[in-house]
Amino acid sequence: MTDGSVGPRGRPADIDESARALGARIRALRKQRGMTLTQAASEAGLSHSFLSQVERGLERLSMVSLFHIADVLGTTQQDLLTADPPERPPGSYHVYRQQPGSTVDAGARPGEVVVLAAQRARFLPMIFSGSFTDDGIWWEHEEEEFVYVLEGELIVVLGDAEVHLSAGDATYYESGVRHKWRTPEAVTCRVLVVKEQQHNR
Repeated sequence: MTDGSVGPRGRPADIDESARALGARIRALRKQRGMTLTQAASEAGLSHSFLSQVERGLERLSMVSLFHIADVLGTTQQDLLTADPPERPPGSYHVYRQQPGSTVDAGARPGEVVVLAAQRARFLPMIFSGSFTDDGIWWEHEEEEFVYVLEGELIVVLGDAEVHLSAGDATYYESGVRHKWRTPEAVTCRVLVVKEQQHNR
């Protein structure tokens, strides 16, 4: 998977609201932590120029790079991807409207992550699309996760088990389960992922 650590990847410099909002959250938290742009980029394994572009909404991160910058800033991917609601009264709801483009890369080619919730809630639904290779990175987190294949095929490795999923298949794993994904060679997929959110960092 590519992770954007080598700098801008030639995407159009159009600033959309979601990309600008993500960049603003990263910049605000970085300054709150008293970190310089160079320091945060170095610790996250990103280039200074790339992170600068991200903070201005001109470039997008991969989920891997988002994880690294979130870890450096002492937060989570979910918290960076979603904003604090001004107030959440009982019985409130959120409507997602389709938007062009994506602020986060799935790390696949072609690939993107579409976040279906703009504000923080108990669950974060996302759609991953693209073709994935095994880059050796294992994911392990406190949040529980549900994965449903909308199109194509996906191979999910859960610890020592390897599960092949086709369109209509799903898997659910609890916190602490080591996992990673890949697609069969030359296969692309669209996957709905619903991740539990824990805003406690």
